[in-house]
Amino acid sequence: MNKTIVNNSEKGFTILELVISMIIFLIATAAIFSVMQIAAIQKNTTNNRTDQLRSARIALEYIRRDTLNAGLGYHRTGGNVADDAGFGLFGFPKDADTQRDLLVSIFGGDDLTENNLNPGKKMDFIGFASRNQTFNDGKLVNFTSTGKTGETVNLTTAAGGAANCAVNDLYLIESDSGTTQVIGMATAVTGKNTISLARTDPFGINQSATGTGESLNLLMTTTGSGTIKKINLVTYGITDKGVLVRKSFGNQGTAGNQVEQRELVYGVKDFQVKYFMEDGTTVDNPSGNNNGRDNQIKMNNVVQVQISVTVIPTVEAGPRSVASPITIKEFISTKNLRYEAS
Repeated sequence: MNKTIVNNSEKGFTILELVISMIIFLIATAAIFSVMQIAAIQKNTTNNRTDQLRSARIALEYIRRDTLNAGLGYHRTGGNVADDAGFGLFGFPKDADTQRDLLVSIFGGDDLTENNLNPGKKMDFIGFASRNQTFNDGKLVNFTSTGKTGETVNLTTAAGGAANCAVNDLYLIESDSGTTQVIGMATAVTGKNTISLARTDPFGINQSATGTGESLNLLMTTTGSGTIKKINLVTYGITDKGVLVRKSFGNQGTAGNQVEQRELVYGVKDFQVKYFMEDGTTVDNPSGNNNGRDNQIKMNNVVQVQISVTVIPTVEAGPRSVASPITIKEFISTKNLRYEAS
């Protein structure tokens, strides 16, 4: 018969030993998971920071381009618009006078807006005007006479002279005498030779052909001929959600919305602009927030601007997540304000 041999020296794990092993395993797993979680948060933070910095640098390149173009082909003094046109267009405070305003090549406002990323801190705003060099194959549109239909100003060109003009185009209209320059928005183009500027334009910048004093459209005081230039009008500012946006005004054909908005950078904590003036001073607000004609014209003495953008990277929530703000500054010359005489 076969005999079963029992080795009493062989033993298994006790329940206590298994529990202790499981506890050690869970502690090790938790530690590894914590390290991996921290690494993932740091990776996402780094990626978001990199994306935001890239977006900020692209936005600064947009601003650089528009700053360098400001005043190109424009008028050295600026174009006349209705009083407080900047209030409706850009949200500037209303000024105390009743004079026509000037839309100059570069304009801005100090401490105009705030956002929920930096409560209590006011952000700046900046905008630029320049001639659209691609319009009409780069050629000026010449008008031969001005007239009116009720309150509407009509500009007459040679036959076919307004063929490339369109409703809602923004124009700088200059008399050949050099004494009158007016910003106007086309409300109708008739027969390829008549451009109408009615007071019903979307931006409220056209003045009346039958007004009196400062309410009269200066084109009605112009005799003879002149030129029409299509212009670009762009601005940069911060929304209440901390987004740096670029807005382009007008020139959208017959579309209802005449403000094209592009979101450039998210998570913007601060946006500040400083102006370096021709007399060597550095100021935050040359025009007093677009406060009246005499202040607006001071912007023509800006020789350089400093743009400062501060972003906060978006990070995942966690005990070790840190959102350190990063500030990028750019110094840009306004060279065309110096060289463009008209």
